[in-house]
Amino acid sequence: MLYLVIRQRKTQYSEDYSVEKWSRKIKEANQYLSALSLLENDEDVMFFIVPAKENPALILTEEVDTKANGKEINITEEMPF
Repeated sequence: MLYLVIRQRKTQYSEDYSVEKWSRKIKEANQYLSALSLLENDEDVMFFIVPAKENPALILTEEVDTKANGKEINITEEMPF
């Protein structure tokens, strides 16, 4: 099992989440959580741990048709870079 240390920044106008650290051991994740919480000076920032299952990455094997902002777009396996 993976443990994600999530950084939440919540202001009056927005809410933002990001993965700050990750660990395979809960003890190590707790150490990261403690250290990050002590080092953070911003009152709008909070850290917490979320357990996550290890799943393989999703890989597209077929072309997918979808719409974005009302326009048709095609998503394929090819990367633009």
